[in-house]
Amino acid sequence: MKKFIAKPILLAISFVLFFGVFAPSHGKIILKGASVVTDQHPMGNAGNLFKEELAKLTDQIEVQWFPTGQLGGEVQILNQVQQGVIQFCTISCAVAGTINPKVMTMYTPYLMPDWDTFLNKWVGSEGAKLIHQAMLKQGIGGYGWVPYGFNALAYVDPPIRNLDECKGRKMRSAESATILGTLQALGINAMPLPFSEVYQALQQKVVEGLTAPPALAMRSRFDEVINDVTLSDHLFGTHVFWFNQAALKQMPPDLQQKVIKAIELACAREQADVQKVDEDAIAQMKAKGIKVWTLSPEEKQRWMNACYKVVREHEKRIDAFSRDGREFMRTVYKSLGRDYDKEVLGQ
Repeated sequence: MKKFIAKPILLAISFVLFFGVFAPSHGKIILKGASVVTDQHPMGNAGNLFKEELAKLTDQIEVQWFPTGQLGGEVQILNQVQQGVIQFCTISCAVAGTINPKVMTMYTPYLMPDWDTFLNKWVGSEGAKLIHQAMLKQGIGGYGWVPYGFNALAYVDPPIRNLDECKGRKMRSAESATILGTLQALGINAMPLPFSEVYQALQQKVVEGLTAPPALAMRSRFDEVINDVTLSDHLFGTHVFWFNQAALKQMPPDLQQKVIKAIELACAREQADVQKVDEDAIAQMKAKGIKVWTLSPEEKQRWMNACYKVVREHEKRIDAFSRDGREFMRTVYKSLGRDYDKEVLGQ
């Protein structure tokens, strides 16, 4: 008897959770999405851009966007997308990578050499599609890239102009194995610390600096507590525009195509915006008297050489997860016009 009663109750609960946010309202389908990032930054504005682009393509869908962590942290948001409580989100590959390490590949050191490679080789490539498909078993698909730029080292004197000057420097790191491992491979004393605590940690000299894109450093007011920036480009930060597969497939085919097209258009706009934001941030830093250092091609190669072991360790993590680590990494590097065996394995 209990089983007979419980089943319809569970179905009713599922109906409310899913259709309560997705059901048509005044003749329109409602799509809800979220991010932890403020929409004052291009990365956190991707949902608004999606809303604008979709409105140009159809009047049958209403998009509601909740940035700035209004619906919780990244783990909570990802869970809500998986459960169908909301339909889409943009979250870090570092968080999504805890479900499948293939997604974490985006945070391997020196993966993305420059913006031109990202825009003209990576987007739409076979490797990019493999990462977008990495969470399909969890009912979530990736449909666009929402980058926030190349990481620099932002810190207090003395300057870091070469690999030797990295040694022993205390820098904040995320807990991600690839991010932490990258800093350690460079000789840095990497200290895992919540991002919200970094400003105070710099004030109190708990750490000397952190790794972050210039625009993110400026928007977090780190220019008040650092005086040097090294444009090392050691990591490329990006979110993915994730969408609940059941919600997408429930729509008529023509609306599915319009949703995907709107995501692509929104991401293209975000990518253009974030490049300019970083360029402006570097100019602002220089105007404030912050010393900005760049690496020569020869010096950058030294940094890359030091980090290849992090990439090899990442391959092992993928292999332990799905037994195709090397094949996957070869595809990713080939999509970027690079030879994984020759470059990373030295074969």
